Amino acid sequence: MALSLIRDKRFGAFFWTQFLGAFNDNLLKFAVTLAVTYNEALRGDWSAGLLVNLIAGLFILPFVIFSATSGQLADKYDKTKVMRLAKWLEPFIVLITGLGFVLNSVELLVTAVFLLGSQAAFFGPAKYAYLPDQLKPHELVMANAVVESATFMAILLGTIAAGGLMSADAGHTVVYVVCGFGLLVALAGVWSAHRMPLTPSHSAGLIVNWNVVSETWRNVRFATQLSAVWPSLLGISWLWFVGATYLTQFPLLTKTVFNASAGVATVLLFSFTVGLGIGAFWCERLSHKRIEMGLVLVGLVVMVFSGLLLHGVLINYPSVGSQQGVLLFFSQVRNIGILLLFVAISAGVGLYSVPLYSTMQALAPKEARSRVVSANNIVNSFFMVVSAGFAIAILMGTQGQVVWVFSAVTALNAVALGLWWFKQPYVVLRAALLFKVQRRHLPQLADVDHLGEPGGHLIVFPTLLHENHLHRMAGLPLEMTVVLSGRLKSSRFVAWMRKHRFILEFTKLSEVDAQKELIRQIAAHMQEERSIAIDKPMYELLRRQYRLDDMPAVLAKKGVSMGILEFQEELKNEHAISQPIWRLSKRMLQPAQGM
Repeated sequence: MALSLIRDKRFGAFFWTQFLGAFNDNLLKFAVTLAVTYNEALRGDWSAGLLVNLIAGLFILPFVIFSATSGQLADKYDKTKVMRLAKWLEPFIVLITGLGFVLNSVELLVTAVFLLGSQAAFFGPAKYAYLPDQLKPHELVMANAVVESATFMAILLGTIAAGGLMSADAGHTVVYVVCGFGLLVALAGVWSAHRMPLTPSHSAGLIVNWNVVSETWRNVRFATQLSAVWPSLLGISWLWFVGATYLTQFPLLTKTVFNASAGVATVLLFSFTVGLGIGAFWCERLSHKRIEMGLVLVGLVVMVFSGLLLHGVLINYPSVGSQQGVLLFFSQVRNIGILLLFVAISAGVGLYSVPLYSTMQALAPKEARSRVVSANNIVNSFFMVVSAGFAIAILMGTQGQVVWVFSAVTALNAVALGLWWFKQPYVVLRAALLFKVQRRHLPQLADVDHLGEPGGHLIVFPTLLHENHLHRMAGLPLEMTVVLSGRLKSSRFVAWMRKHRFILEFTKLSEVDAQKELIRQIAAHMQEERSIAIDKPMYELLRRQYRLDDMPAVLAKKGVSMGILEFQEELKNEHAISQPIWRLSKRMLQPAQGM
């Protein structure tokens, strides 16, 4: 599936464009970092420590400054054209980097790093908003798994390439080798970007607000109001907090705890990348190509359990007299175990991250999808900055014992698990449904853009819901209350679903009082921006006897948004009886008259 998706022009050209861009960003950024660290003549009166942290900060800063603007541009214009324009900036940034090396100018090199971050900030919102426009819903999970795995691999390969190419301290050879290679990669990225299909705008009439401060605030505030999306944005930001903390500490762990060569740190970095890819593709298999938020909890459980085992191993790690090389280090069973634990932790990160990205893309309003991604980038940047301060504080408080940084992250992952469990019962429900409903029998979804529209939804299913209510809940990746005609057999799980209003049971829906109560419940759900599901026969009854189609207009006068979404169930072909397609349509109603 992954290879066939990469061979598909809709995704393949995009894949190579973003992979080459991520590789080049880290190649050039790390090359500049190494240069200012080891070349005293280059940095002059500047402190190496100050420059290294300045470079890291200046690469992240543009995401805070420009994400709001870039999100607007990606929504207003063709996303593919926005990405092509951003890629055309890359060769010129490589040339500025080369000029900085030639002139021995630390100012030019630092400027080039800032421009690299700026180019990535303008590329990012269009990148993530492009996927749901070009791909079908059942392809989105695999696409995100491939993108996340490839991005971390590109980061690692770019970093390793910079280290290898910069190892020969040969003056201007750096310009010819590093920058020459970077220029070829940049031009390849431009070529790949021009192979991507166009992506027409959903908000051509959008007026761009060029005030970065007010638009940044408005962007984040808008994202907080999307109840189906905001938890995913916070979850993604936590992913970057964890990932940045782990990856940054590998060299220090290798040197101070293992007393091993730098090659060991590189192997650990590589293992983290491999584990993330394993987790991401495992997510695709467990979810059967569907958006499955329940895997967020599974990923966190894997991270916490593996982190606890890692703490037990590292806290008791014996001191080593002489430095260990790569072969010597990994010839010991204990160290192989440490490697596998890092693979397991990163596999948990992969399981955790893919559903969050897929949910953000699928449920963000399509006309504002790029701005939602830009809000995500802004919050991610904040969490990454906090991760650096967090690690510094732990190291200062423990006299440089890096083991406690990893242990503190595990403790915080346990807290994050608790927050998801108690604050997001819908995610707990999805995790339970993983074990209660067979994935292979769930339908494929089509035409589901309306799920991302703000407000509450009345969801109309074509058949009765009582016998198949768990199947319906698992089939649609949206928090909703399912109306049942009759009471379920009591159990702890049923009691929990009642408590959190995932089911609404009526013993006598044929009676007028029950029908009027159902009307009141539908209105209440809309006012709370919740979704509620009923079957087609009941919907038709409420339309005829209680003018249900007038409710959206009535609620609109009170500032409440209500959409009526209807599913049509159809078979893929005569041999696919077990996996139908649910095709979503939005009922377009006329405003109520005389009300």
